[in-house]
Amino acid sequence: MTHDPKELTEVEDPAVEVLTQHLGWIERTAQDADDLRPSRKEPILVGLLKEKIRDLNPWISEENAARVVHQITTVQATSVLEANEKIHAMLDLGTTVQQDLGDGWGERSRTVRLIDYDKPDNNDFTVIRQYHVEHYTLCIPDIVLFVNGIPIGVIECKSPYLNKAMTEALKQINRYQENSSGFRNQGCPQLFRTAQIIIATHSTVAKIGTNYTPLRHWSEWKDPWPLTLEDLTFTLGRLPSSQDALLFGTCSKENLLDLIRNCTVFEREAGRVVKKVAKYQQFRAANKVLNQVTGPERKGGFIWHWQGSGKSLTMEFTAVKLRRNEALANPTLVVVTDRTDLDQQIHSTFFHCGFPNPINATSAADLKEILSRPVGQTVMTTIQKFQDAAEVYPTLTEEKNIFVLVDEAHRSQYNILAANMRKALPNACFIGFTGTPISLKKRDTFAEFGDCIDRYDHRQSVLDGVTVPIYYESRMPKLSITGNNL
Repeated sequence: MTHDPKELTEVEDPAVEVLTQHLGWIERTAQDADDLRPSRKEPILVGLLKEKIRDLNPWISEENAARVVHQITTVQATSVLEANEKIHAMLDLGTTVQQDLGDGWGERSRTVRLIDYDKPDNNDFTVIRQYHVEHYTLCIPDIVLFVNGIPIGVIECKSPYLNKAMTEALKQINRYQENSSGFRNQGCPQLFRTAQIIIATHSTVAKIGTNYTPLRHWSEWKDPWPLTLEDLTFTLGRLPSSQDALLFGTCSKENLLDLIRNCTVFEREAGRVVKKVAKYQQFRAANKVLNQVTGPERKGGFIWHWQGSGKSLTMEFTAVKLRRNEALANPTLVVVTDRTDLDQQIHSTFFHCGFPNPINATSAADLKEILSRPVGQTVMTTIQKFQDAAEVYPTLTEEKNIFVLVDEAHRSQYNILAANMRKALPNACFIGFTGTPISLKKRDTFAEFGDCIDRYDHRQSVLDGVTVPIYYESRMPKLSITGNNL
């Protein structure tokens, strides 16, 4: 809750101004919010949600619209994160009801959309300040963002003049989530059953995370893609702050829905679930790849992202967007590495993040058999499986609807195995992922894959705190040669 006048005038007011005047959000008052829900114990704007369900699904009966609202507000789960995963699935894929539409098919299972991803303006984007949520105590987050009445984002603002402002903002967010035993019964965890992005800001620095993100993984959003910082300067009439870049980059209608649907995963790690949302370089790269391959020439290229920047997740977000793009008509995706441990790691990432049916090729013969099938698969393989006792490797398919995502693209892409891969899939589109592209006479990443689609190099990685700086000092080794026959 805002008490500091500087927090209000220099952080909260500018944030709401960006959302409402530049990104098309509608501001409603806290009193409006109370009129749209049964009590302050319910964080969902039930009245607005029911209205949007009817708008997006005009065939639905009043009874079924009420049933869908009940499904969302009373989702059965043993934890907030489990509830969040179930609600995220509903936001992504919709939910189902039984209804007879009078079409001759009788009462059947019908899909109910909660969000229109194809036409963002068909949705309601609401921002509310000082939103009251009651649990064991009263919590009043500074700003809450709603899509069709569902709380999607929580923004905690702090004065830029406060000592350790970011630390205080993150502490407040952890209290709201009751993210430690010390905050037991002090927060409003029910608000985070639906929240997808969480923002902590004091204007000069703004960071994004999601449910229960560890402190070290909160990060700035430094690129408001597809806009640039120069675009923001022109739009705002001033130099953009960290907060401006984050809001334009994550809370524009298109980008927010893209983040929710395509760039959020629930990964299983050591027996527990970890929710992850894309960083700015991952989001930008996945979208640039999609733009590149859906252009008139369907060109390939490579992603230059430094080690530690999350290339495995970037590949997954890219794969999700390729799979979902209607123009690509359910393509085959081939993910290629050059080491067994990398192959297992990427397969594990895709599988545990819920990517549908990734197939691990178990041998060279198995790979041939898989790639000879119709399109629509996701195949994981090492490049070593593109080998054959025959002198000439066969063409396995001439389908054009195949995308090959190559990890560590600076390695193993300049020999007979790489030639076999391209011979097997002559019409495929090749996308490389590497932290260190090379340009040598016989080994050239640019010549092999094409243009660099997106760059996130060591310098930017260090500035973002993803990679520690490298320090070195030149010294002469203390060596001497003894004897004549060495």
